[in-house]
Amino acid sequence: MNLYQNRFEIRFTKNKDELIESQRLRHKIFIDEIGTSNKKIIKSRIEKDKFDDYYKHLIIIDHEKPTLLPKGKIVGVTRIILSDQIHKNIGFYCAQEFNLSPIISTKKKCLEIGRTCIDSSYRNTLILHYLWLEIGAFCSNNSVELLFGVASFKGNNVNKISMALSFIHNEYLAPSEIRPKALKDGFIDMNIIKKNNIDKFNALKQMPNLLKSYLRLGAKVGEGAFIDKELNTIDILVIVDVLNMNKKYKVHYEKKL
Repeated sequence: MNLYQNRFEIRFTKNKDELIESQRLRHKIFIDEIGTSNKKIIKSRIEKDKFDDYYKHLIIIDHEKPTLLPKGKIVGVTRIILSDQIHKNIGFYCAQEFNLSPIISTKKKCLEIGRTCIDSSYRNTLILHYLWLEIGAFCSNNSVELLFGVASFKGNNVNKISMALSFIHNEYLAPSEIRPKALKDGFIDMNIIKKNNIDKFNALKQMPNLLKSYLRLGAKVGEGAFIDKELNTIDILVIVDVLNMNKKYKVHYEKKL
């Protein structure tokens, strides 16, 4: 556990109540903000799946108002799992959308990260930066070599994000030997706009902040995007070589949890 600004506590959930609270925040972001047609998910007011029981859940707690909220307020969450802890009958979440064989075949120790979200009131703060510091420290302490997960665009309209998809494909495609490919049933070709016609400024405007933060860490992307019709997103598989992360982050990542 670490405390930032004497206010933001970042640690793993300790009990079921904290997990449920983190799932409520996930519902607020992934269901209320992004939208879905699944009435069962909407009614539950929590966003969960079969993977939650096997993953570790990292939460960010704001302790600014200890009188009103003695336990603090969960304002950010993510979930992670190490490749050597994966349940053989469950597998990785990303494997539902991408063929992960190129990553798995490297035999490198990997960390899958997912369901990352920040409360809307905290998105223009250093919260995401603090979260990356903790994830980086976890990678360092557990000898993780590759980090991967999906970053999601809101909605299923490819035309609205065609500039971003094309820019990502042309500038950040992972080397072929470690490049996962989106599964056929949801595959979207990201090479939409010719390279000479790509406008970087507009491409960045179309990208979600989480994806941009991955790219700042030196991330590469898989081949193709995956359209998730149930959660109303278009997903990109990102891979980060932990050993080659940007130096400004690596300095912080040497700290211990």
